Amino acid sequence: MNPIKKTLTIFLLAGICLCLSTTVYAHKLWLNATDYYPEIFSHPKYAPQPRAKTVVYFGWGHKLPVSDLFSDDYLDTLFLIDPAGKKTKLTPGKGGFMATELEMKEEGGRIVAASVKPGFHGDVKGKKDFFEMRYEMYAKTLIAVGSSGHDVFMKPIGQRFEIVPLQDPKDLKPGDWFTFNVLLDGRPAKGAEISASPYAKPLLTVVDNMTYKETGKIKIMDSSGPWIVTAKIELPATAEFKDKCSKLYFISTLTFEVQ
Repeated sequence: MNPIKKTLTIFLLAGICLCLSTTVYAHKLWLNATDYYPEIFSHPKYAPQPRAKTVVYFGWGHKLPVSDLFSDDYLDTLFLIDPAGKKTKLTPGKGGFMATELEMKEEGGRIVAASVKPGFHGDVKGKKDFFEMRYEMYAKTLIAVGSSGHDVFMKPIGQRFEIVPLQDPKDLKPGDWFTFNVLLDGRPAKGAEISASPYAKPLLTVVDNMTYKETGKIKIMDSSGPWIVTAKIELPATAEFKDKCSKLYFISTLTFEVQ
């Protein structure tokens, strides 16, 4: 084989192996909605009982609103939080991007939340069954039905690593500040890295960790439409995992729409 072709082949095979070994760690999970502000409607034939509808579907990878197809082999939990805070397990759709239809008969806020099965990533040379890290991934999206209050948005739902708004996103306008807490095991996650991007300008990433650490705020730039806020943190392995990995990696996303 030509030496140049041989070298290219080696690099290509190495790249493929690297991609396969980092599929989960290199990706992040988020949730999209076809309508973040569905209105209750009725129709004598098609909706004899008043209802609001939206479809929630998975984002997986790096490009908004969707990138790679998300496999249910990775999915750990998928559930809905209703306006009263009640949690209901959802069955993901079987079509593309696991699109899941929601029908809602009352006004109020809903949270759809998901998580990836925790796992380990990165073999450590010379150490059998020991990895660089253990990862956990979480996602939430906010659905506001009607004009009534959406207090449920501002309450933790019990994800281990979670972004919790301190205001109703429905009140946000382009140029406003968005305030939120990032919690790990129910406590402020000190040292978390924060970023935010509008779907309309995916290359525009707002990264202001210093401001977030001082004020708990991220500036919502002059862009309406869906937004994604991402939080991530790396910590030394706890006693539970010190024999399995060097560190713990957490990532969480929150999606909503600025009107």
